[in-house]
Amino acid sequence: MSENLKQVELAKATLRMFEENGEQMEDVRHVVHYFYGGNLEGLTAALSELGYSTRPTVNDDGVVAERNGAIGEAWRTSTLPALCEIADTYGAEYDGWEASMTRQSAPQTPAPGKPTGWLSKFLGKKK
Repeated sequence: MSENLKQVELAKATLRMFEENGEQMEDVRHVVHYFYGGNLEGLTAALSELGYSTRPTVNDDGVVAERNGAIGEAWRTSTLPALCEIADTYGAEYDGWEASMTRQSAPQTPAPGKPTGWLSKFLGKKK
C-alpha cells in the first residue's frame, strides 16, 4: 500500500464523525483535497480533466483541488483511491481532504441575564 493510500483508511473516521453529527452522506457538499510536491503541472492538468477546480497552495509547493459532491463509503472506496493513484503517478503526496457540513446545530441561546453579542461581552454590558 502506498503512503497515499493510507488516506483512504483514515477517511473512515472522518466519515463516521460526519454521520455522528447527523450529516446525510448523499448531500452534495464542498470537498477540498490537498497535494504536495511532485510534478505539479501534470498533477494540476490531471485533476482539472476530472472536473476539479485547482489552485496552488499558499507556498506554491502543492495543489488544492476542489469540487462539490457527495461523500460516503462508495466515495471513500472509489474517488479517494483514484486521487491517490493520480498523486502517485505525478510523484505527489496526497495530504487528505476536508468537506463542509451541511447540517447546522441549533443556535445557542444565552442564559437569562447573560450578556449577548461580542460588543456586550467586550464592554461587560447586557444587550
